[in-house]
Amino acid sequence: MNTTWSTRTPLMVIAAAGALLVGAAGGASAHKGGVVGHVYEATNAAGGNAITVLDRAADGSLHRVGSVSTGGLGSGTSLNSQGGVARDGRILFVVNAGDDTLSTLAVSGHGLVLRDRISTHGDFPVSVTARDGIAYVLDQGSDTIHGFRYDASGRLNSLRGSTRALTPNPAGGTAGGAQVSFTPDGGDLVVTEKATNTIDTFAVVRGYAGQARAHGSAGTTPYGFDFDDRGHVVVSEAATGSASSYRVRPFKTITAALGDAQKAACWVVVARGNAYVVNAASNSISSYRIAPNGSLTLKSAVAATTAAGPTDAAVSPDQTSLSVRLGDGSVASYRIAPNGSLTPIGTAAATAYGTSGLAED
Repeated sequence: MNTTWSTRTPLMVIAAAGALLVGAAGGASAHKGGVVGHVYEATNAAGGNAITVLDRAADGSLHRVGSVSTGGLGSGTSLNSQGGVARDGRILFVVNAGDDTLSTLAVSGHGLVLRDRISTHGDFPVSVTARDGIAYVLDQGSDTIHGFRYDASGRLNSLRGSTRALTPNPAGGTAGGAQVSFTPDGGDLVVTEKATNTIDTFAVVRGYAGQARAHGSAGTTPYGFDFDDRGHVVVSEAATGSASSYRVRPFKTITAALGDAQKAACWVVVARGNAYVVNAASNSISSYRIAPNGSLTLKSAVAATTAAGPTDAAVSPDQTSLSVRLGDGSVASYRIAPNGSLTPIGTAAATAYGTSGLAED
């Protein structure tokens, strides 16, 4: 479970050895209302993956601070996933698809510091989830998940014997795993499979995932997903331009493939009782209202427009701002009103080499 945490001053970005790289000049006066949090974006550069840090002001605007190496290699191309960066309290988890490793970085009063890097025990990691000292990585190339223990400092240890296979693709090739995430109560892991139109669930006991239980997706090409505050999961479906909602335990479809009249509905995040679906081929964000029973209603097919190639999304812990990563690596921000409507705030430049993850504190 992501723990709410934010600094009230601009974040200083430092290397693992402790040398200062860059700080936000001018302090809080450089931002309207002061700095209340940060956005973290993985660059996914093949020559060396890094986390780009952007300060988030009280009005939701973003200001690029700098970057710090993950110690691993990116792929240089899209990971075709959601959740390439995850956060548990002050620890960031980042997949390095170029060398099949997982990195942790700690957000401290001294800045962002690389803590650890470890093999994912699989091929081409694309998504990571973490809560309560346990993390799991989805290795898209080997159709597996693998678990890790971590401590409060971000040090990692492989969870021996935790590798589990996804539901295999009957047509051959990989299953196309897109995202792995713990349910809000930590009792299950959920994985979407694009190529098999399957949603896998894994019961988790004392940190160990059981075998995959396969559930047919209501829409075609299940991609990203997020949970509402009652534990229902909302899944975006890229090929049908739709979203579906499910109860996880026991698994049951609530709303099946409700279309948004947009193209490539790939990423979805939940805030203030709404699901926001990012449509990569339509340069738009759709909004769905989530009822208490988990059912969906399309509020607005185009709740907001974006610049070209929106490729990921994240919501601030207080659920008042939405960040969307764009095709050129820049990050656009939107204010989320109490009624769920979106207002564009602005765009901050960043450096990126392919879809790979976005997180906020």
